[in-house]
Amino acid sequence: MKVLLIGGTLYFGKKIVKDLLQRGDDVTIYSRGNTRPEFWDDCEHIVGDRTDYDDFDAKLSGKSFDAVIDNLAYKTEDAESVVRTLRGKTGKYLVASTVSIYGGPGHAHNRRLTGTGPMDHTDELIDLTAQCPIPETSVDSGTVPYSYDDSEHEYAQGKRQIERYLSEAGDFPWVAMRVPATMGPEDPSLRFWWYQQRVQDGRPIVLRDGGSNVFRIGFRDDIARAFIDAMDSPKTAGNIYNICQGEIPTQKHYLEVLANACGADLNAVSVPGDACDQRSGLPWEDWNYDPFSIPVPYVMSIDKARRDFGLHVTPLADWVSETVQWYRNNPADDSAHYENRDNEVAFAERWRQDYSRLLGA
Repeated sequence: MKVLLIGGTLYFGKKIVKDLLQRGDDVTIYSRGNTRPEFWDDCEHIVGDRTDYDDFDAKLSGKSFDAVIDNLAYKTEDAESVVRTLRGKTGKYLVASTVSIYGGPGHAHNRRLTGTGPMDHTDELIDLTAQCPIPETSVDSGTVPYSYDDSEHEYAQGKRQIERYLSEAGDFPWVAMRVPATMGPEDPSLRFWWYQQRVQDGRPIVLRDGGSNVFRIGFRDDIARAFIDAMDSPKTAGNIYNICQGEIPTQKHYLEVLANACGADLNAVSVPGDACDQRSGLPWEDWNYDPFSIPVPYVMSIDKARRDFGLHVTPLADWVSETVQWYRNNPADDSAHYENRDNEVAFAERWRQDYSRLLGA
């Protein structure tokens, strides 16, 4: 197949390119050329900024592809340029959308402390506590406004608007892939490392609400494979898919699996969420801080992806072990807020002592 990647030089986009090349596909990358992975000489490369729409159109004019995978579409204008330039010239267009479509954790979720009360969780587009797992139909793209609302995060708004635009694009063969928080080797967000670094230092970890929150995240290699499998499937055009891991772990179980992969015991102290918000002095309002502890269930349904293209999922213990080993071989900088680690430990130990005294009373 002849495949165009818009992006494709970082993280799961990079893995998509490597997998396509391994199976013998003809790959073209459209990027600014600032990052040049090891497969650079095995691909055709078109240098350009995809937000320069006239240049994008000029450089792709006259070209055709069996499929296009777009990891860099963030607003309606990005999708419009693809449809305008490649209508009738591609068999399928797959765009990376996001779990943040639903609101909740991450870019579409505003976490803040209000006075001395509990944390205020806002911007949920749907009621996450009432929809678990979350089907793709929970969000009706037709009701999404094209105007921007400054009170919402632009990332999630842009992805919602892209989905609406594509659903109204007529005979253009699009597919939207709702990607979750994705872990694995080379993750630039260091969210996995946030926990591994703390597990490895052996000091107490604050376990918000006992680690009872449940979620589905993604493994880099599975996300890359999902794009390729959806590209190949004859059933996917004109559809939206959730893609994520198979298991639905609690945060505590996830950390136990990670600790086991590190060859360590999980040194965790269970603390009620309200106490974390009100008494710890730790930056819970920052969604990069302890990102999997957000106290709403965040579980996407993957039934549709399994049915239409046989979504492949790697067992949790397997990909966690692989990722732990990668970070051991490739030391990372300190994770977000690791400069507060002494404060985390002090709060955990204080809570553990107070709770022990209460039990002994």
